[in-house]
Amino acid sequence: MRSRSERVFGLAVIGLVAALPFLTGSIAVSNQVIVSDVAPEDLYAVADSVIVEGTVRGDLFVITGSLSISGTVEGDVIGMVGGPARISGRVDGSVRLAAVDLEVTGSVGDDVAALVGQATVSGGVGRDAVLFGAEANLYGTIGRDVRAQLYRMGIDGLVGHDVQVRVDRLRIGSGAQVVGDVLYRASRDAAIEDGATLGGQVVRTPVLAPVWAKALTRVLSILSVLGLIVAGIVGQWLFRGTSRRAFAVAGERPGRAALVGLGMLLVPPILVLPLFLTVVGIPIALVVLLAWLISLFLGPLPAVTRLGAVLVRGKGGLALGLVVGVLVWRGVIWLLPVIAAFVYLGALLIGLGSYGMAAWALRSEHAA
Repeated sequence: MRSRSERVFGLAVIGLVAALPFLTGSIAVSNQVIVSDVAPEDLYAVADSVIVEGTVRGDLFVITGSLSISGTVEGDVIGMVGGPARISGRVDGSVRLAAVDLEVTGSVGDDVAALVGQATVSGGVGRDAVLFGAEANLYGTIGRDVRAQLYRMGIDGLVGHDVQVRVDRLRIGSGAQVVGDVLYRASRDAAIEDGATLGGQVVRTPVLAPVWAKALTRVLSILSVLGLIVAGIVGQWLFRGTSRRAFAVAGERPGRAALVGLGMLLVPPILVLPLFLTVVGIPIALVVLLAWLISLFLGPLPAVTRLGAVLVRGKGGLALGLVVGVLVWRGVIWLLPVIAAFVYLGALLIGLGSYGMAAWALRSEHAA
């Protein structure tokens, strides 16, 4: 069962992404986005690198390879960073990022909620720090609580309330000041150095499953999401005509697409059964099954891209619609396991059918 902090973090991400259509702002798509003066509204940046040296008077939504904020963001910072994310300036709202390497040396007015490979916080966070990933070290000030699920964690700063973490290794340094309790799940005792100030109780709950196994499962889940996004973008580039036609079909005729998708889902496994009865047919059957398995992974793309495009009101093209749609779709599956099968199957049937109808339409046009 998922912890309260995990659900809050997931709901925050889903809610913020789903709220995009109700926000006003500008979209910047480029190799490099630099804010050196004042951005008067929310900014949605898709680039190899995003640099904020001036002021963003609103939220900053990023999909980038690297992020640097030495200026001021008056709202929230939200998005995905494929490399380092450096925040040495001021963020008045919250920071909600998935990043390889997050470093906060400046100030964050509200929360830091991040999925990271490595995180270092030596600045100030006004409220909570919610962290998931491999490693995190806290040297600065956390105004309220620390919630985390990590492989390794170090605390050498001030925590205003409680620390509740699941880790393999927890180190509380000599410079640590924790006003509340330290509650942690781990397979070994925390290393508490002399000089650490702990205002409450320190309680360890043993775990049967090693943290690295849980972390590996989480990492694989994240990689599957990123893999779906990358595969979708590559597919849109390689098969532009089919992708655009499938995207249109998913929005205009989802019911018919779902019926076609049902046939595409059920027919291939039935057709390959006789092929396995002959030596010549076995290689063909294996190729068909491999293509069918790949379609189970990539099939939902037209439907989730259409969902994302609706949420961002068509801004940013198919690529941004794909990213937003995948995040919302997988987030709903993750948070609502009771209906996860229906959410996945619905997108799969509409997506497969859209691909099939688009390919048939293009073939008919070429034949004519």
